[in-house]
Amino acid sequence: MGYLDGDTITVDAVLTKKGRQMISEGKQLNVTAFTLSDTGVDYTLWNADHPSGSAYYGEAIENLPMVEASVHSQYALRNKLITLNKDTISMPVLELNPDPTTQYVFDTRTPKDFTATVVGFSGGGTAGCQLLVQDKNIVTANGTQVDVTGNALSFIYEQNIPQAALYELAGGGPSYTFKIKPQTIRDTNNATTNLTFIHTTGAYATIEVKVNFNKDTRQLIQSTSTIG
Repeated sequence: MGYLDGDTITVDAVLTKKGRQMISEGKQLNVTAFTLSDTGVDYTLWNADHPSGSAYYGEAIENLPMVEASVHSQYALRNKLITLNKDTISMPVLELNPDPTTQYVFDTRTPKDFTATVVGFSGGGTAGCQLLVQDKNIVTANGTQVDVTGNALSFIYEQNIPQAALYELAGGGPSYTFKIKPQTIRDTNNATTNLTFIHTTGAYATIEVKVNFNKDTRQLIQSTSTIG
């Protein structure tokens, strides 16, 4: 990671290995998408008591060094920049049921509904909600399963990606219900993982779940036959 001079407007581009390969082969780069984030911005520096007046409230923020482009932005950028209605006075938030401040425990393999409700957004039918399960060997969910790509990856470490799964529910909401199904856990130490709900607006909420030891039991039937 590095920093750029904040005194000038700079567009910084870093080529990935694939990009460098294309350049070496004489191919053209056709950028069709990019991600914007305010990672690196410290909003606590906003100073409404600045002696020079309102024009300088954000002076300290504007003078922060810019974080250089990252070829791994999907792991580094969590808070995406989005466009909301101009009369928006607060950022949308995601409320969860069950309560995300406490760990939810599965004592059996009975599925449980988890509902994410977006508050402060009226975007309509183009919205949607994703659920990132950090370890699909512990729980799974309903919804359309999609590739674990994009900013969703910023909620997990790179080494955890093989165990992760991402599910999506479309629609305007405001509520989205995912049915969480615990897997069979054979380890008597039980198992825990995180569920992260991510709305189209970027609002997100995380809850930890634990699945207790629930090894399948099989009935032993004694044979009455005689082997001669």
